[in-house]
This record gives sequence, structure tokens and C-alpha cells, in this order.
Amino acid sequence: MRTLFEEESSLSPIDDFSVQPIDQRLDVLRKRQRHLMIWFFLAGAITVVTFFSLFFQKEFVYRLFDLSIQVQDLDLPYHVQELIPFKQPVDYLLNLLSWVGWLFLKLIVSFSGAFILVSWAKKFRFFQQRFQARTQRFLAWVISFIILWSGLSYIQYDWKDETKQAYQQWMSYQNNIVESQIAQDLQQADISSTEKAYVLAQVALLHQPVDRKTANIYVNQLIDAEKTDPVLFKKYDFKPEQLWVMQQQLYGRSITALTQPLDVRAQQAERVSNIIQVMLWGVAILLVAISTGLYGLARHLKNRRIRISQKLED
Repeated sequence: MRTLFEEESSLSPIDDFSVQPIDQRLDVLRKRQRHLMIWFFLAGAITVVTFFSLFFQKEFVYRLFDLSIQVQDLDLPYHVQELIPFKQPVDYLLNLLSWVGWLFLKLIVSFSGAFILVSWAKKFRFFQQRFQARTQRFLAWVISFIILWSGLSYIQYDWKDETKQAYQQWMSYQNNIVESQIAQDLQQADISSTEKAYVLAQVALLHQPVDRKTANIYVNQLIDAEKTDPVLFKKYDFKPEQLWVMQQQLYGRSITALTQPLDVRAQQAERVSNIIQVMLWGVAILLVAISTGLYGLARHLKNRRIRISQKLED
């Protein structure tokens, strides 16, 4: 009898029938709701980034194939580069040292600064309640690291970009391209008309808004020059990818023998872009579904917690 009683008591201890205090249950629901909301905002942020990627991925893919959808930069022939009034001698060693220095600076500041920001945030009661779990602290550290790295990268590349501003000022004009400083410099220089057309066509396409009428004149001049004397035209050493972009932007197709071979590369880029677009749409739809589910669960837990609290008050 004693053995039987001991077996029954071991199978059904009194502690199994104990009811968890209602305050602890409410606290558990509150924590679950908070965790779901954190994951909801994280999934939402990734969803926004994914949707933005849908608009920029094509240009990015074309860049990987050394092409572009429209003219982005000014490509200058060797003789024209001597006309740049603000150019500075390129010190490749100094540029390399600068790049390495910025890399170490971003790593050190972002790594240590993320710990400092998380430690500083833990002093506030709001963050103390949310940094109890190790995963939450790690997520906060990753976010801090990304913010610091992005800020330093902005300072490195975009803050006071004097060279870019100087190029824009050199190419700027209001009504006619001959008003631009670059057109006046080309007019005074001992440069062939074909080289001038190559540069000014790009200037017209880089103008805001795009000066299609002027660009069409100079691109037609380039097309005629290549058809008239292909051997001489190749000696100018124009970038075929830039010629391809100009023809595509104006006419939607390659016209000359120098640019038509690039259509194969463009078709490959288009196929890759289409595949990536389909994948991004799939990821975006999945993230929207996950975000909706997380928000719905968090909302359900919140309503459940409110109902329990109201019943206790009643």
C-alpha cells in the first residue's frame, strides 16, 4: 500500500495543481507581446528595405556588368582631361592609406561605440525593461553598429563632396549648352569635333532636366563619325559602354558596330535583374505576411491581457 501511495504521489504531485499567480501570467503576456512587437518592427524595416531594393536593383545589376540605364558619370577622353580646371594630381598611395585608415576608424568607432551606446541606453528605465534578454541586447548592439558605420561612411564619401560640386558647376547651364564653362573650354582647346561631341553629349544627358534635343545632335554626330571612318573613331578610345548608354537612353537600342556587341552583356544583366526582382517580390510578400502575423499575434495578446485585467478589476 505504501509503495502504491508513493507511486501515485510521484505521478500527481500537489505542485502540478498549483495555479500560477495572475500577475505573473499578465507579466508573461506583456513580455511576449513586447517581443512580438520588436520582431514586427524588425520585419517591417526589412520589408521597407526590400521594397526600396526593387527600385534600385536594376541599376545596381547593370553596374555589375559595367553598364548603366542612363548616363551617370562624365567620361572624359585623355586630351580633354587636361582641361579640367580643378583637377589635382592623384596620389594612389595616399588614397590607399586613407581608405585603410577610414576602414580601421570605422571598425574601432563602430565596434566600441556600439557597446557605449548600449551601456548608456541601459541607464534609462525604458531600455532597462527591454534589454533583459541577451538577444535584445545583441540586436541593440547590431543596430548601433550599423548606425555608427553608416554615419562615418557618409562623412567619408558624401560630406562636402567638393569634387562633385565642382564638376556640376563646370557643366551647368541654363538654356544653351554653350553657356557652360566646359563648352567654352572645349571651344578654345585644340580638340577634334568628334571628341567635343562625345563630351557635350554626356553633359546634355547629365543636365537636369535632360537636354535630349542637344544630346541628340551630338550623339548623331558621333554615329556619323563612326560610320564614316570606323578606324579613326576607334583611335579616339571612347568608352564603348558610355556610347551604348547614350544610344540606349536616346533611342532605346544600339545603333553602331561599336555598341551592338554590348547588347549580349545587357541581355545577361536584364535576365539577372529579372530573377532578382522576382526573388525580391517573393521575399517582400513573405515579409509582409510575417509582419501581419506578428502584429496580429501581438494584438491578440494585448487584447487578452486587457480582458484579464478588466475581469480582475470587476
